[in-house]
Amino acid sequence: MTAHTGDKAQIRPQIRRRNKAAWYGAYFLLPALVYIFTIIIYPLFYSLYASFTDLRLTFPVTRFVGFDTYAQTLGNDVFHDSIIVTGIFLVTAIVVETILGFLLALSFSRMTGTHPVMRALIMLPLIATPVTVGLIWKLMLNSDFGIINQLTDSLGLARILWLADPKMALVSIVLMDVWQWTPFMFLIMLAGLEGLPRDVFEAAEVDGASALQILRRITVPLMKRIIAVAVVFRFMFAIATFDTVFVLTKGGPARATDIITLFIQREGLVNLNVASASAASFLLLIMVLVLTLILFKRGLADAR
Repeated sequence: MTAHTGDKAQIRPQIRRRNKAAWYGAYFLLPALVYIFTIIIYPLFYSLYASFTDLRLTFPVTRFVGFDTYAQTLGNDVFHDSIIVTGIFLVTAIVVETILGFLLALSFSRMTGTHPVMRALIMLPLIATPVTVGLIWKLMLNSDFGIINQLTDSLGLARILWLADPKMALVSIVLMDVWQWTPFMFLIMLAGLEGLPRDVFEAAEVDGASALQILRRITVPLMKRIIAVAVVFRFMFAIATFDTVFVLTKGGPARATDIITLFIQREGLVNLNVASASAASFLLLIMVLVLTLILFKRGLADAR
């Protein structure tokens, strides 16, 4: 009995120490939990609530209207136009970035010498802040003193109204996005290429396969899964593009570059229609989830 009592006496301090350590861990987690709740969870659920109301900051009374706000948003022609512009922007930019990123990675995988230095230089656009990128391209594309029109002048070509012409404005935001995000695709592609088994390529070279045959028959099939993952991640980042386009064009001219995130920002912060902005946000979330799932499944299916 004495021995049993002694064991209990020894165990109790250990339990207290463990409980104390657990509480210390909870204290350290508390700031992160508060941050997640205040910045992510609460705004998310409040936005969901607002999407089922007629909440406007200019009206003091808010009513629950069910899915009426969603119906109004889906019937809004400006919302339709922003979806079309977003689709054109996403498809064009991601396709170009994927091709350029793959070609750059393929070139770098065969290079030696200044390889690390050049890789660091290529990554510079990716580490620049979105506002900086937007300002750089706004200066470069300025119709009066921009460096690109200065080059066209020196070549005897007509000046291009990059930011005043609707078609060229859409081209401008695609070019800016390609410049900023091709390094991201390049980095993923290069990591994938460097992880491919070398013995397969050596065997193909011994068999007399040309560089083009190796690319078509070996490299691309082995890289399909990596390419699919890169495209899915790039899509998730690209759909949230806001800062760069806002700085460069603010959605103009004539809404030619009015992507969905600009529509949401304008509805919520300019028109003060919080309900419409919230409904558009959740419609965008649903579209992103569906398209991401489709892209991921199709990409993995093609890679098999």
